[in-house]
Amino acid sequence: MDLFLVPNNPEHTVLVSPNGVAHYQVSTTKTSHGRRVTTIQRPAESVEASVVAEVDWGNFENPTVVRRCPLVRGRSLLPDEGVLASDFLYKKYQFSSSRYFLGDDAIEYRWKFIKGVGCVLIRVDTKEEIARYSFALSKEGLYAGERKSRLNIQPCSVELDLIVVSFLIMLKKKREKSGGDHLYCAHDEDPQGDGGGDGGG
Repeated sequence: MDLFLVPNNPEHTVLVSPNGVAHYQVSTTKTSHGRRVTTIQRPAESVEASVVAEVDWGNFENPTVVRRCPLVRGRSLLPDEGVLASDFLYKKYQFSSSRYFLGDDAIEYRWKFIKGVGCVLIRVDTKEEIARYSFALSKEGLYAGERKSRLNIQPCSVELDLIVVSFLIMLKKKREKSGGDHLYCAHDEDPQGDGGGDGGG
């Protein structure tokens, strides 16, 4: 399954299939306390049912917290307060940029940014690639002939929502750390997602 980020911004985007169907919508607002909260939604019968997760982005005083996503595992705060993002996407090695999470299938997965490749999700026990985020030429569908940022997901046992939520957190944190778009994000020919790309190539 391919999902294109339109536009290529993990805080404000729609994840769209090659035939133009929106699978997830991501929007970010600022609270009265100045904190940014990202809401990840998918099509559903009601707004309440559409929410996959909320990510309350941390700052120097407060940690990042994932809320309203029962699939996310980690040390919970107070009831209904969510899970610390650092517990959901945890490090195993102090200086590593890789992040691990436990899927709803009780299997451990690892996200890692690989220079020249993109951001890759593997199943830890088998080393099987589950998903890959990259910037590449699209060969078919609505974006055929355009270079787009794409999340490619293989058939797997982990819930798609967990892949998307963990991916968006990884991408946002990577961009914060690098001071903006990194190698796989900087050259989208259609950064606003309005179909105005030059066709690539």
